[in-house]
Parts: sequence; C-alpha cells; structure tokens
Amino acid sequence: MTCVQECSWGDQPCGLFVETNKERITHHLFHWHGVKGKTPCKFEDCPKPAKMKNLGRHVETVHYTTALECAHCGKHRSRIDSLRRHLLSCKPYIASKASAKKGGRKFSPKEPKKVVYGYIVPARDAT
Repeated sequence: MTCVQECSWGDQPCGLFVETNKERITHHLFHWHGVKGKTPCKFEDCPKPAKMKNLGRHVETVHYTTALECAHCGKHRSRIDSLRRHLLSCKPYIASKASAKKGGRKFSPKEPKKVVYGYIVPARDAT
C-alpha cells in the first residue's frame, strides 16, 4: 500500500496522482512538468514561492502534509532533521537512553513512523 495525492502544480495541473515521497514527487515534476534545477514552487497559495533546490522535499512536507512521528513521545515533525533536533530534548527518549546506559545495555532508538495524508492505493508505481 502507498499513499498518493493529486498533483496541483500551478499553471498546469496534470490531475495525476503522485506518491507522497520526495523522490517520486521530484521524478513526477521533472517528467510531467519539465521542472529541473532551482525552480519556484507553483502550488497555489504557497507560503514559500521562492526558487528552491529541493522542491520535492518542499512539496512533500508543505503541500502534501507528511510528517514523522517521534516513537518516544508521539510529537510530529515535518522532516528527519527536525526530528533529530527534537530528540535532543525529548524527555522519554532521554530517559530511555539513560536507563539503557545505567543497565549496561546497548540503546537502540525506536524508528519514527511516517504519517501521511491522502489516498491509500495498492499500486507501487503511482506516478
């Protein structure tokens, strides 16, 4: 199963459904809309319409409403770098890490869960 959203690329929305991950979004924008290099976002009402290098990441996190959920406290962050910064002050994470160290065990942090909003479909290649 995968999650998809309808493409709403500004002046030429194609109406196709795109997987909600930055690589597939970047691939779609390149092949269907000719987007390459630093390009301004053309989604309607975009809060950051300036040219950007990583447009796929921007579309995934701003327009397609994806997030990562902290496995220790349940808080949501829009990107992995933001989640890593969050872990520096996450009390349940810090407590788990300290408990493992105190008990002489290796600490293995829990993997974050990706939270997506859109349509769930059985196809893998939805671009």
